Amino acid sequence: MRSILFFLLLSSTVFSQRVITGKVIDKENSVSLAGVLIQDTKTDNWTISDKEGNFKITLAYYQDVVLNFSILGKKDIDQTLQNDQNFITIFLEDNTLHLKEVTVTANKERKYSELTLGTNAINNVQAFSLDDVLQQLPGQTTTTFDLNKYKNIVFRTASIHTDAKAFGTSFMINDIPVSNNENMQALSPNTPSGVANDFGKGQNRFSNPNLGVDLREISTNTIEEIKVIQGIPSAKYGDLTSGLVLITTKVGNSPYRVSASIRDATSELNLTKGVKLNENNSMNFGVNFLDSKADPRDNLMNYQRVSGSLAWKTTDKYSKVKNTLNLSLRSNIDDVKHDPDKIAADVVKNEKQGISISNNLMWKPSNLWLDGININSGFSYDRQFSRRERWINRALTAATDSKEEGIHEAYILPSQYTSISTVEGIPISTFVNLETTKTITNKANWIHSLSFGVSGRSSSNKGEGRKSSAVGLLNYYVLDDGGDTKLGYRDYDFNRTRTETQFSAYLEDRVYKKFEENRILNVDYGVRYENQSGNISLQPRINSSYSFNKTFRIRGGFGLSSKAPSLNQLYTGDRYLDRLLGNGIYVNPGVYQKAWILTVVTSGDNLNLKPSKSYKTEGGVDVNLPFANINLTGYYNKLTNGFTGQQVPVSKEIPKVNITTNGTEMPTYEIVGTDNLYYLTNSIQNNTNSEDMGIETIINFRKIKALNLDVSVNAGYVRSKDFSKTITYYASTNVLSSERYGVYPSLPTTNENFTASFNFSYHIPKAGLLLSLRSDHFIMRTSYIPTSNFPNGYLDTQLVYHEIPEADRTNSQKYGHITRDAISDSQNKLDTMLHNFHLRLSKDFLNGFSVSFYSTNFLNLKPYFESNNVRSAYDYYAKFSFGTRLNYQF
Repeated sequence: MRSILFFLLLSSTVFSQRVITGKVIDKENSVSLAGVLIQDTKTDNWTISDKEGNFKITLAYYQDVVLNFSILGKKDIDQTLQNDQNFITIFLEDNTLHLKEVTVTANKERKYSELTLGTNAINNVQAFSLDDVLQQLPGQTTTTFDLNKYKNIVFRTASIHTDAKAFGTSFMINDIPVSNNENMQALSPNTPSGVANDFGKGQNRFSNPNLGVDLREISTNTIEEIKVIQGIPSAKYGDLTSGLVLITTKVGNSPYRVSASIRDATSELNLTKGVKLNENNSMNFGVNFLDSKADPRDNLMNYQRVSGSLAWKTTDKYSKVKNTLNLSLRSNIDDVKHDPDKIAADVVKNEKQGISISNNLMWKPSNLWLDGININSGFSYDRQFSRRERWINRALTAATDSKEEGIHEAYILPSQYTSISTVEGIPISTFVNLETTKTITNKANWIHSLSFGVSGRSSSNKGEGRKSSAVGLLNYYVLDDGGDTKLGYRDYDFNRTRTETQFSAYLEDRVYKKFEENRILNVDYGVRYENQSGNISLQPRINSSYSFNKTFRIRGGFGLSSKAPSLNQLYTGDRYLDRLLGNGIYVNPGVYQKAWILTVVTSGDNLNLKPSKSYKTEGGVDVNLPFANINLTGYYNKLTNGFTGQQVPVSKEIPKVNITTNGTEMPTYEIVGTDNLYYLTNSIQNNTNSEDMGIETIINFRKIKALNLDVSVNAGYVRSKDFSKTITYYASTNVLSSERYGVYPSLPTTNENFTASFNFSYHIPKAGLLLSLRSDHFIMRTSYIPTSNFPNGYLDTQLVYHEIPEADRTNSQKYGHITRDAISDSQNKLDTMLHNFHLRLSKDFLNGFSVSFYSTNFLNLKPYFESNNVRSAYDYYAKFSFGTRLNYQF
């Protein structure tokens, strides 16, 4: 049966070939342009112009050919060819503000809901990192400028748990993933967030395991284009749940470009250059230095970034092979120095140095049935080192560093000392992807662009791990707090972790069919096989659009994806519970100081964690009117098996000890029986589920030529509901009762956001002048976090769960000992709309010099709200900030 279907498919397939030739010319000086990449927009078939600017491309179909022409430093062109047109001459212009049309906002892609940010959109904000650029997207808003804490991003959600969801946002640079799966720089990883990842406690958070890629580390000086897919990604891409950001870097011949930027207490220097080695080889290099202080009046908190990149592109003389080799070096340092006015303040340093090597090979074999073979591979190596120094001044305490269960003689800690804790991680990741492509058409002119690929990636960490300095005993602390017990700290060697692997395969078909004039169907459908460390899933994905005419088009899509847990979530080490025996520390001044600690060990790694999963659905309409292009998209996203911390009740039989003291003699102890010890440990589990539903729109109005004015609008409403299965346990205040813990399940939380943004661009091409105004409007922000003050059930002395009848849950006489103090529901609502305005002024001179000025909240608006008679500023409202950038190319 399969062979019959295959024969029918082949019999209806037409292996037609249309050969298109042409020439590419530099419009500025009328010379031929070599090295221009020419791509068919439907099939991704490609070729490259030769030293005379000539090119030839062979396509497997005839109708509606659209070719894209791109080269570094020139404005991209999409050129439509008529059915009888097989030769074309293309003129490319310099991509400066002297162009007639300049796009400074996110541009919607042709078929679905992708958004593209080109060079001018990247430069529209004074971007010191990728974070500044992505704030232009629908649903995002401009935030207060601050590079002294990590930056991440999540799309299409109003959830307050954005850090956890940001872990599912995937970043690809030249089709190589930027991975944070290997990051284990958490001082105490027993819980996935909060103070556990905080190396600047009381100040800023720098380290970001489990929280997504730190966007501060990605400079924009070598970025040519950014494509953002907030909806359903191609089956080619995996290990994601939130969204996908595809970054293309610069490669090709270009002049020296030098730029200097300053904003508040932040300064940046850039240098890039592209060198043409010969007709088939070119090389680019870039250097970036950034220094950012939290406060311009001092140097107490400082972030520094130094990065260098080298790209080498080579092609063969027949335009059949294109290979690009990329090398990048980087160093990032968060440095918190000693504040002389605060003797107990933390001194923190968080360092990361690394190297990445990647290669992108595109081959068009002449004698094979395949149209193309693409091989992408990458290797990344980093050394991360985090250090925290703290002055300790407290009462006499005791501690132990034993990793064996049992009774141990304790260290008696001095009342004053300097504590030093360190974490050294060496994250290593590898990636390789092999893809084959083939385009076929049939007699009915259906175009099928088929791709099949396999990929593999690995994640490991070979650092020394978490350590306490010999002079630092902060992390050795006793766990006896009012009769309850807390977890203790132990050193942990990251070499104990194993290498986690992912293997995937995908098959995708991109279908194009033109039925009548302007009636066009596009369907991209495929399936991805994912094996993430033994967790196997099949992930179907489909995107489709249908154009009824030049005015109206509808879109729709559905897809499944998954995100593997990080090494920091899988490998947390054993849990150690330490308890002082007897009456604590026995002291006879000048004679002895003595204490014993009971250590209880609980297995801690979370090797049963499964990948989180995302189900995405979206639909939309595009309307092309004489005065504007209107894009409207509605979506529904569901996240399951999300990662979150969970308390785990444990009961163990421990020795009962009697300690004997006799004057000046050294105290002794003896075991006189056993007791049951109840305590709570921590784990990371797949307990988070959430739903995000919303609608977003992008409206690009036609240019008002009389005013040289471009106007665009984007707006988005999203409602998020989080359904956590996390359970909180409340210990009984009556140790003799049969109810040991009250059980409090989490309740669903709801959040809503409605934001809008206007962009006004006044552009005078002849003068190379651009004035742009962006406005942010916070129309709605609400949150509702319910709480339960009465237990749903209890755990008995054997830790067996018993449900309490609903009518009895408020019975204080019966269950008052497991009823926690009353907590009010949290409900917040924005009382009035808020507005913010940001300004950019740019000027390109004909001598290669350009200057730009940028200011956030240039009206210096300062909205406040009052809660419990306390006046506070909105934390999401960007504060006044301004800066300038100078560029020169030669």
